[in-house]
Amino acid sequence: MAFENRHRRLADQVLEEIKNLIVRGTLPPNTRLSEVELSKRLGVSRTPVRESFIRLAEDGLVNVFPQIGSFVAPISIEAVQQAQFIREHLECAVVVDLAKCIDNNILRRLRLNLSQQAEAARDNDWDAFYSLDEELHSTFAASCGHPGVWRVIQQSKTQLDRVRHVGDCRPEHVGRLVTQHTAIVDAIAQGNAVEAQDLMRTHLREVLTTMLEFGIAKGGEVSIPRVDGAPPEPVDGLLDTNPH
Repeated sequence: MAFENRHRRLADQVLEEIKNLIVRGTLPPNTRLSEVELSKRLGVSRTPVRESFIRLAEDGLVNVFPQIGSFVAPISIEAVQQAQFIREHLECAVVVDLAKCIDNNILRRLRLNLSQQAEAARDNDWDAFYSLDEELHSTFAASCGHPGVWRVIQQSKTQLDRVRHVGDCRPEHVGRLVTQHTAIVDAIAQGNAVEAQDLMRTHLREVLTTMLEFGIAKGGEVSIPRVDGAPPEPVDGLLDTNPH
């Protein structure tokens, strides 16, 4: 049983690592996936990598073609639109509730996050900004008694996040997102639920603007190139894993 649990933990780690590589665009759409290469890069055996391909195919992130190979799936625009619909409706409801129960302790946490976002934007640190962005939205939900709402959003927005990583990492765009986050928090602080809701709706529709800017017109599957045109980045081995 102990061996089985260790294998399961390792398999979950490998799954999350490969998923992050795909979502963040390090492995762009249509990239051919090699069990051998990924197992070497991640410092694990081929078995958890093979299992990850199967699970990622179920999530729509990998296409597996028997006798041909496994490839990173194109971004599903239909899935992006569905995730946007779910996120917009839930988060607009969240900020309405939060505006009605905001207190100084919550507000201090939100303001600290905003100051850290501004610092990350100045440093052009997209990874730090993205984490702080996620933290802010999670705090909105948790602070008004709806932590489960954020979990539902996370489960639905994988394809949406792929578009965000392509478009949102532009410096001028990150600055705009910080400004929008600040306006939302200001409206919440003032107890203005209507304004907070309107600002959140506008903010969350930025991803639709990104899709238009990259020439994505409507439904279907598309491949979006990385903004910087850079090749996939090297990946360090996973911690606390046993390749055998």
